[in-house]
Amino acid sequence: MRSFNASTLATLQGGRAVSRGLLLFDFPSGLYGFWDGLGVLTYAGLDYVGAGQVVSVDPLGFVGDLSASSLTIKLTAIPDSDLDPGVLATIEAEQYHQRPVTLSRAYFDPDTLAMLSVERVYRGYVDQITHDYTIGGEAALSCSVESRARDNTRKGWRLRSDADQKRVDAADGGLRHAAISGNQDIYWGKYPGQVKK
Repeated sequence: MRSFNASTLATLQGGRAVSRGLLLFDFPSGLYGFWDGLGVLTYAGLDYVGAGQVVSVDPLGFVGDLSASSLTIKLTAIPDSDLDPGVLATIEAEQYHQRPVTLSRAYFDPDTLAMLSVERVYRGYVDQITHDYTIGGEAALSCSVESRARDNTRKGWRLRSDADQKRVDAADGGLRHAAISGNQDIYWGKYPGQVKK
Protein backbone atom coordinates (compact mmCIF):
# COMPACT_ATOMS: atom_id res chain seq x y z
CA MET A 1 0.00 0.00 0.00
CA ARG A 2 1.39 3.38 -1.00
CA SER A 3 1.38 6.29 1.44
CA PHE A 4 2.06 9.89 0.42
CA ASN A 5 3.79 12.44 2.58
CA ALA A 6 1.53 14.98 4.32
CA SER A 7 2.07 17.85 1.88
CA THR A 8 1.43 15.67 -1.18
CA LEU A 9 -1.66 14.15 0.41
CA ALA A 10 -3.09 17.56 1.33
CA THR A 11 -2.55 18.86 -2.21
CA LEU A 12 -4.08 15.74 -3.75
CA GLN A 13 -7.10 15.91 -1.46
CA GLY A 14 -7.58 19.55 -2.46
CA GLY A 15 -7.56 18.50 -6.12
CA ARG A 16 -4.78 20.93 -6.92
CA ALA A 17 -1.70 18.75 -7.38
CA VAL A 18 0.30 19.04 -10.59
CA SER A 19 1.78 15.72 -11.67
CA ARG A 20 4.34 14.76 -14.30
CA GLY A 21 5.76 11.45 -15.45
CA LEU A 22 9.44 10.56 -15.06
CA LEU A 23 11.23 7.92 -17.13
CA LEU A 24 14.61 6.50 -16.15
CA PHE A 25 16.77 4.17 -18.25
CA ASP A 26 19.68 2.43 -16.48
CA PHE A 27 22.21 1.69 -19.24
CA PRO A 28 25.81 0.45 -18.81
CA SER A 29 27.18 3.91 -19.64
CA GLY A 30 24.95 5.62 -17.08
CA LEU A 31 21.45 6.85 -16.39
CA TYR A 32 19.18 8.56 -18.95
CA GLY A 33 16.29 10.51 -17.47
CA PHE A 34 13.30 12.00 -19.31
CA TRP A 35 10.12 13.67 -18.13
CA ASP A 36 6.94 14.97 -19.72
CA GLY A 37 7.44 18.54 -18.56
CA LEU A 38 9.43 21.35 -20.15
CA GLY A 39 13.15 22.02 -19.71
CA VAL A 40 15.42 20.10 -17.39
CA LEU A 41 14.25 18.72 -14.04
CA THR A 42 16.90 17.69 -11.51
CA TYR A 43 15.85 14.96 -9.10
CA ALA A 44 18.09 12.79 -6.89
CA GLY A 45 21.18 14.27 -8.54
CA LEU A 46 20.09 13.34 -12.08
CA ASP A 47 18.93 15.68 -14.84
CA TYR A 48 15.68 14.58 -16.51
CA VAL A 49 15.38 15.99 -20.03
CA GLY A 50 11.90 17.21 -20.89
CA ALA A 51 10.09 18.48 -23.94
CA GLY A 52 6.38 18.48 -23.13
CA GLN A 53 4.27 15.62 -24.45
CA VAL A 54 7.01 13.98 -26.49
CA VAL A 55 7.17 11.09 -24.01
CA SER A 56 4.15 8.79 -24.18
CA VAL A 57 3.51 5.56 -22.31
CA ASP A 58 0.85 2.91 -22.88
CA PRO A 59 -1.69 2.59 -20.07
CA LEU A 60 -0.26 0.45 -17.29
CA GLY A 61 -1.88 -2.95 -16.99
CA PHE A 62 -1.47 -5.22 -14.00
CA VAL A 63 -2.45 -8.84 -13.49
CA GLY A 64 -2.97 -10.92 -10.38
CA ASP A 65 -1.34 -14.15 -11.55
CA LEU A 66 2.30 -12.96 -11.25
CA SER A 67 2.79 -12.96 -15.03
CA ALA A 68 4.74 -10.16 -16.67
CA SER A 69 2.89 -7.24 -18.21
CA SER A 70 4.34 -5.28 -21.11
CA LEU A 71 4.00 -1.76 -22.40
CA THR A 72 5.44 0.54 -25.03
CA ILE A 73 7.22 3.81 -24.27
CA LYS A 74 7.59 6.27 -27.13
CA LEU A 75 10.05 9.16 -27.21
CA THR A 76 9.53 11.68 -30.00
CA ALA A 77 12.47 13.91 -30.91
CA ILE A 78 12.03 17.63 -31.46
CA PRO A 79 14.82 19.44 -33.35
CA ASP A 80 16.55 22.24 -31.42
CA SER A 81 15.25 20.98 -28.07
CA ASP A 82 16.73 19.00 -25.17
CA LEU A 83 15.29 15.86 -26.78
CA ASP A 84 16.62 16.05 -30.35
CA PRO A 85 17.28 13.17 -32.80
CA GLY A 86 20.90 13.05 -31.64
CA VAL A 87 19.84 12.10 -28.11
CA LEU A 88 17.69 9.28 -29.48
CA ALA A 89 20.64 8.06 -31.57
CA THR A 90 22.83 7.81 -28.45
CA ILE A 91 20.27 5.50 -26.85
CA GLU A 92 20.43 3.19 -29.87
CA ALA A 93 24.20 2.93 -29.37
CA GLU A 94 23.67 1.60 -25.83
CA GLN A 95 23.56 -2.03 -24.73
CA TYR A 96 19.91 -1.58 -23.83
CA HIS A 97 18.56 -5.14 -24.03
CA GLN A 98 17.26 -6.33 -20.63
CA ARG A 99 18.40 -3.14 -18.91
CA PRO A 100 16.22 -1.68 -16.12
CA VAL A 101 13.68 1.06 -16.78
CA THR A 102 11.63 2.87 -14.12
CA LEU A 103 8.50 4.98 -14.47
CA SER A 104 7.64 7.39 -11.67
CA ARG A 105 5.10 10.11 -11.02
CA ALA A 106 6.28 13.44 -9.58
CA TYR A 107 3.87 15.74 -7.71
CA PHE A 108 4.34 19.49 -7.57
CA ASP A 109 2.80 22.33 -5.58
CA PRO A 110 0.55 24.26 -8.03
CA ASP A 111 1.52 27.66 -6.59
CA THR A 112 5.28 27.39 -6.06
CA LEU A 113 5.95 24.47 -8.48
CA ALA A 114 8.12 22.96 -5.74
CA MET A 115 8.41 19.17 -5.97
CA LEU A 116 6.35 17.51 -3.24
CA SER A 117 7.20 13.86 -3.82
CA VAL A 118 8.08 11.23 -6.41
CA GLU A 119 6.31 7.86 -6.42
CA ARG A 120 7.54 4.89 -8.44
CA VAL A 121 4.71 3.30 -10.47
CA TYR A 122 6.42 0.73 -12.71
CA ARG A 123 9.73 -1.09 -13.00
CA GLY A 124 10.72 -3.31 -15.87
CA TYR A 125 13.31 -4.28 -18.45
CA VAL A 126 13.84 -2.97 -21.99
CA ASP A 127 13.13 -5.79 -24.44
CA GLN A 128 13.68 -4.06 -27.76
CA ILE A 129 13.93 -0.57 -29.24
CA THR A 130 12.78 0.43 -32.71
CA HIS A 131 13.19 3.71 -34.57
CA ASP A 132 10.51 5.44 -36.61
CA TYR A 133 11.89 8.03 -39.02
CA THR A 134 9.94 10.17 -41.44
CA ILE A 135 11.93 12.04 -44.10
CA GLY A 136 11.57 15.70 -43.27
CA GLY A 137 9.35 14.74 -40.35
CA GLU A 138 9.59 13.39 -36.84
CA ALA A 139 12.05 10.93 -35.38
CA ALA A 140 10.71 8.65 -32.68
CA LEU A 141 12.02 5.79 -30.60
CA SER A 142 9.67 3.06 -29.34
CA CYS A 143 10.75 0.89 -26.42
CA SER A 144 9.04 -2.41 -25.66
CA VAL A 145 9.28 -3.02 -21.93
CA GLU A 146 8.43 -6.06 -19.77
CA SER A 147 7.59 -5.70 -16.09
CA ARG A 148 9.81 -7.16 -13.39
CA ALA A 149 7.09 -9.70 -12.64
CA ARG A 150 8.76 -11.94 -15.22
CA ASP A 151 11.36 -12.70 -12.53
CA ASN A 152 8.64 -14.54 -10.58
CA THR A 153 8.63 -17.43 -13.03
CA ARG A 154 12.36 -17.71 -13.72
CA LYS A 155 14.01 -20.98 -12.80
CA GLY A 156 17.13 -21.03 -10.67
CA TRP A 157 16.46 -17.83 -8.76
CA ARG A 158 16.83 -17.86 -5.01
CA LEU A 159 13.52 -18.23 -3.19
CA ARG A 160 12.67 -16.14 -0.17
CA SER A 161 13.00 -18.34 2.89
CA ASP A 162 11.46 -18.35 6.34
CA ALA A 163 14.78 -17.00 7.69
CA ASP A 164 14.55 -14.06 5.26
CA GLN A 165 11.04 -13.27 6.45
CA LYS A 166 12.06 -13.54 10.12
CA ARG A 167 14.63 -10.79 9.50
CA VAL A 168 11.74 -8.52 8.49
CA ASP A 169 9.41 -9.59 11.31
CA ALA A 170 10.53 -12.14 13.91
CA ALA A 171 6.92 -13.14 14.66
CA ASP A 172 6.00 -13.80 11.02
CA GLY A 173 5.87 -17.52 10.25
CA GLY A 174 4.14 -17.19 6.89
CA LEU A 175 7.01 -18.78 4.95
CA ARG A 176 7.88 -21.61 7.36
CA HIS A 177 6.69 -24.21 4.84
CA ALA A 178 8.03 -22.47 1.71
CA ALA A 179 11.16 -24.64 1.46
CA ILE A 180 9.17 -27.87 1.15
CA SER A 181 5.88 -26.83 -0.46
CA GLY A 182 7.44 -26.37 -3.90
CA ASN A 183 8.74 -29.97 -3.82
CA GLN A 184 5.65 -31.82 -2.61
CA ASP A 185 3.55 -33.91 -4.98
CA ILE A 186 -0.12 -33.60 -4.17
CA TYR A 187 -2.36 -36.24 -5.69
CA TRP A 188 -6.04 -35.96 -6.30
CA GLY A 189 -7.85 -39.26 -6.00
CA LYS A 190 -5.84 -42.49 -5.96
CA TYR A 191 -2.07 -42.54 -5.76
CA PRO A 192 -0.33 -43.48 -9.02
CA GLY A 193 0.23 -47.21 -9.28
CA GLN A 194 -2.49 -48.02 -6.78
CA VAL A 195 -4.27 -51.20 -7.83
CA LYS A 196 -8.05 -51.32 -7.75
CA LYS A 197 -9.24 -54.16 -5.55
